[in-house]
Amino acid sequence: MEDKSQPLISSRVVRTKYGDIRGFIMTPESRFLEPVEVFRGVPYASPPVGSLRFMPPVSGAQWSGVKIAEEFSPVCPQVLPDIRNETAVLKRISKGRLEYLKRILPYLTNQSEDCLYLNIYAPAQAGVRDAAARYPVLVFVHGESYEWSSGNAYDGAVLAAHAGLLVVTINYRLGLLGFLNPRSDEFPRSPANYGLMDQIAALHWIKENVGVFGGDPTNVTLMGHGTGAACVHFLLTSLAVPEGLLFHRAILMSGSGLSPWSLVADPNKYATIVARHANCSPDLTPPALLRCLRERPLEALLSAPVRAPDFSYAFGPSVDGVVIDTGDLLMNPENAYDWGGQSLHTGGKQTAVNIINAVLMRKSAVAQLTKYDLMLGVTKAEAYFAFSGDDVQYGIEADRRSKILKSFVRNTYSYHLSEILATIINEYTDWEKPVQHPINIRDETLEALSDAQVVAPIVLTADTHSALRRNSYLYVFDYQTKYGDYPQRQGCIHGEELPYIFGAPLVGGLAHFPRNYTKAEVALSESVMLYWGNFAKTGNPNEAQESDPIRAGRQERVRMKNMEWTAYEAVHKKYLNIDIKSKLKNHYRAHR
Repeated sequence: MEDKSQPLISSRVVRTKYGDIRGFIMTPESRFLEPVEVFRGVPYASPPVGSLRFMPPVSGAQWSGVKIAEEFSPVCPQVLPDIRNETAVLKRISKGRLEYLKRILPYLTNQSEDCLYLNIYAPAQAGVRDAAARYPVLVFVHGESYEWSSGNAYDGAVLAAHAGLLVVTINYRLGLLGFLNPRSDEFPRSPANYGLMDQIAALHWIKENVGVFGGDPTNVTLMGHGTGAACVHFLLTSLAVPEGLLFHRAILMSGSGLSPWSLVADPNKYATIVARHANCSPDLTPPALLRCLRERPLEALLSAPVRAPDFSYAFGPSVDGVVIDTGDLLMNPENAYDWGGQSLHTGGKQTAVNIINAVLMRKSAVAQLTKYDLMLGVTKAEAYFAFSGDDVQYGIEADRRSKILKSFVRNTYSYHLSEILATIINEYTDWEKPVQHPINIRDETLEALSDAQVVAPIVLTADTHSALRRNSYLYVFDYQTKYGDYPQRQGCIHGEELPYIFGAPLVGGLAHFPRNYTKAEVALSESVMLYWGNFAKTGNPNEAQESDPIRAGRQERVRMKNMEWTAYEAVHKKYLNIDIKSKLKNHYRAHR
């Protein structure tokens, strides 16, 4: 976790609405990159401890004196993946995934309930600019899981320097502290999505204060990865977010609110397990139950024996009637946006998929979504983490495929399960081959799960958005790092695009990302940061024609002229296939 360049305490004191703060100057190890001013551990809300546990975030207190923002804050309390017994772990995950976890987990060991902090990476000259030349702001909502991870592990310095952006990474409450929801029919509207409310509070803080750091509060892009992308999608459509005020466009990477894992359908079930474990009666009303849980030590909550079914979460966003609301769609399907004639089952057992459609596909939610520019995309092998070390090395037999897909179908849908399973197997089997090789079966299963969990939901999001607004841009990240964690050539794996977006190849690795990159990978990262940076500035990933004061003098460093990336629309379905030589293609995986 070393930083290669020596930080230098900044001479500049920044005056926020809550107090004075001083960051430090980092000079990235690349002759092409300007220094960056970094502020770590900046509080954006009061610590959610004691009586504020399981409460919406509250504005922070003012401080006196100058806060030195050199150290990361603790991360929010989380139960980390246990990787101590490697032999046992490799029965569940691949070797590459294990290597990755070994690098990221050290960032996540210092935990505290006092964790509502963000980190700011600003080009060093940001402070001397006048208001007309402030930097566009890019806010990153981390993924990995609704239950663990942190913005601290993502270093925004290279992206800030190369793309001319002010980059912010945030920490928000996770797991049961972020998402416990004991809602009942008598209390249909009781706030529960504390993790999402933390993200909204961070955006309010940024709106109020980013100007003094040199950022433009009227030009904010919200970018999420994986579960973070699903969070962003919920914020795009939430009535708890004042429209167009906190952010102006969004980037959804490898996740969407329409993914079947994005929402917890029956949060009460898990709240009951926690209540019993902590000796609080599950029969209490939600407000009384939360009062009881506030008095328990944290350990008594985190040790509750909660296990989510495969392919889903026990604690994550759920309907609370405040941040996430189904409106009256479950009662009245007429209010649905027409998206291909699938009707919503009302009554009976509501699966996450049904509820998600009620939340995100109702007319008012779609209308909200289309107020924002949207860039979204996937990697080639999204569902790779469903496979063990042996699966990856040797492939899988047909019976193991059935077991994996059965578990996915059972935990995702509520009706016609055997027909759905048969259709998936039929659709993802190459019937022209007389013998199905285990490697082929594994690849087909990987495709089926990737499509169901990430690709189809992203494409549906793009279809919905582009039908009512022109500014939709779809990409497929199709490059697999040469010396990365995954020697098997599976195509780009979930998360493997992030080092390129954060500019790790330009400085031989950043934070928890891999360290070794080729010259071609450096050029790819420069190209990707240019697309992302342009989108964050203007809502269009292509180069602006007029001279942009912020980018003056920076352009000649990009060795390749970026491909023109055409906007997505539902007829031609054009997308940018991002690779060492990127190409425009159309109809990604439409035959499925």
